[in-house]
Amino acid sequence: EYLSWLNDKEVTKLTASQELQKQKDISFIDKSFARFTSKNCRGFFIFYKPDKIFIGTTKLEKISYYSRSAEDGILIGNKKYWGMGLSKKVYQLLLLHAFNDLDLRKVRGGCNENNLPMVRTFKSLGYKLEGRLRKVDIIDEQFSDHFYFGIFKEEFFNHNKC
Repeated sequence: EYLSWLNDKEVTKLTASQELQKQKDISFIDKSFARFTSKNCRGFFIFYKPDKIFIGTTKLEKISYYSRSAEDGILIGNKKYWGMGLSKKVYQLLLLHAFNDLDLRKVRGGCNENNLPMVRTFKSLGYKLEGRLRKVDIIDEQFSDHFYFGIFKEEFFNHNKC
């Protein structure tokens, strides 16, 4: 199921990732699992309890215990669950884990400017826009900007009721 999501252009399109635009096979899953379970990464499956179904993945990667920071990521692969506000709920749990369990002080994320649901998710959680690379992503043979967001521990807790 995960592999079918990764090979669905509608699911991966707005990531603007060259790697995700290629056809993937089971070896990609093996590499992802190795990365998700490495020392500097925490990968999680997203399980939607009401329907008892796996709907996506989320992660903290490039974890630096020196700077106490990490990069985030999410993929809601099951399109039936798009538009339900689940990304925000998943991110709240992910950030609670990052800030409470891992004692991180900052989490960074990014997305393409056309990924409006993700832009809204970042802003609704209290992330701040920290940068923009102009016309670096390619979607449907069109160049577009990539946004970079960040949130500090105190910003998260001041902005969210968790």
